[in-house]
Amino acid sequence: MEYLLALMMVLLQFSGVWLRYLPFAKTVTVIQRRKLVQLAVGWGILAFGIYAVLMSMYGGEVLRFKLLVAFGWLPFFLIAYYCIPRDFVQHLYVLGMQSLYAVLLHTISGFVVGAVLAAEYGERVHMLAVICCYLVLFTLLIPLERRWFSTLVPAQRFFQFRHLGLYVALMPMVVLFAYALPWLDGQLYHSVPERVGRLALPILFFLVFRLVLDAAHQMSKHMVEINRNNLLAQQLYSLREYTRLTEERRQTLRVLRHDMRHYNRLLGALLDSGRISEAKELVEKQAVELERTTIREFCANDLINATLSIYHYHLSNLEIPLQQKISLPKEMAGMDTDVAIVLSNLLENALHASMKQSVINREVKVSAQYEGGSFVLSVANRFEEQLLLDRDGLPYNEDPGHGTGMIALRAFIRKYKAQCEFSQKDGWVTVILNWQGED
Repeated sequence: MEYLLALMMVLLQFSGVWLRYLPFAKTVTVIQRRKLVQLAVGWGILAFGIYAVLMSMYGGEVLRFKLLVAFGWLPFFLIAYYCIPRDFVQHLYVLGMQSLYAVLLHTISGFVVGAVLAAEYGERVHMLAVICCYLVLFTLLIPLERRWFSTLVPAQRFFQFRHLGLYVALMPMVVLFAYALPWLDGQLYHSVPERVGRLALPILFFLVFRLVLDAAHQMSKHMVEINRNNLLAQQLYSLREYTRLTEERRQTLRVLRHDMRHYNRLLGALLDSGRISEAKELVEKQAVELERTTIREFCANDLINATLSIYHYHLSNLEIPLQQKISLPKEMAGMDTDVAIVLSNLLENALHASMKQSVINREVKVSAQYEGGSFVLSVANRFEEQLLLDRDGLPYNEDPGHGTGMIALRAFIRKYKAQCEFSQKDGWVTVILNWQGED
C-alpha cells in the first residue's frame, strides 16, 4: 500500500510541475524543456523511494502524509526555477496560484471521498482515495487548466517595479499560508463547515484576484494609448521644430542676400583703399553669417538627419558638446521612422541627464553605423548619479510623467529583435542598440 501511495504522491507533484510550467511554455526553449523533464523525472524517482520509506513507518502517518503533500513541491519548484530562467517573483506568483488551485482540488476531492467512502476503510485507503480523486479531477480539467494557466502570468510590466511585482507575487502565497497552515495536524477527517470554508476561500480569492488583474490590464492598455499619443505628439513636435529651424535659416539667408550688394560694395571700397585687414574681417563676418544659414548634414537619411539637426541645435543652445559619428544609408527599408523615434528619445534622455550635471561635466556622444546588414546605434552622456535599471536591464523612473522613452525603446527592441545594453562606467552612461537590417 505504501508504494502505491508514494507513486500517487509523485504523480501529484508532477501535476504541479506541469501547471507551473504552462505560464512560461511559450518562451521556454527546447533545451530548457528537456532539462526540466530530465531533472523532474530524476527527482521523482528518488522522491518515490523517499516517500515509500517515510510512509512505511508507523505512528503519525497522517501528519507525514500531509507534510509530504504540502512541502513535496519544494525540490520540483527549485528544479523549475533553475531550468526556466525567469525572475523569482514570477515563479513565486505562479507557485502561489498553482498551490491555491491544488487546495481547491484537494478540498473537492475530500468532499467526494467523504461522501462515497466509509470511515472504517482506514486512513491509508482514505489518503489514497483522496489523491486518486484529485488526479482524476485534474485530468478531467486539463483543457480548462491549460487555457487558464497559459495566461496566468500578467504582462511583464507588472513585474518591472520592485514593489508592485513583489506585491503581486506575494499575495497568493500569503493567502495560502494563512489558510493552509492550520490544516497541518494529525487529523484526517474534518467537519463539514471546515471543508466548506476551505472550498469557499480559494474560489473567492481567484475571482477577486482575477478582477484586480483585469482592472490592471485595462489600466495598462489605457497607459499604452496615452504613451502612443505622446509619441505621436513628439513626432509632430520634431517635424514642427525642424520646419522652424529650416524657415529660420531661410529667413537669415534672405537677409544676407538683401545685404549682399552692400557687403560687396564695402569690400570693394576696402580693397581699393588698401585696407586689407578690415577687408579680411568683413569676409570672416560674412562667413559666420553664412554658417548660421546652414543646416548641417549629419546623415544621408532625411529623417535621421532632421532628428540630429534638432538636438544639435538644442544641445548647442545649452552649451552641451555633441560628438557624432554617423554612417547610415539613405534608404533604410522603412525603418527610418522607428530609428528616428528611438534616437530622439535617447537624445532627449541624454539632454535631461546632462542638465543634472555641472556645466563643466556635460557632454553627449552619438554613433550610428551600418555595415554588412547590421545596424549599431549608441548614445552616451555624462551622468554621475547611480543609474536605476529594471529587470530587463533598462533604466526606469517611478516619477509621474516619465517612462515614454523606455516604452518606445521596448517597442523598437520587440519589433526588430534588437539587442540592447545599458552600462555606466567612469561617469558615462552608454546605451548600445544592435539589430539586423536588410543586406
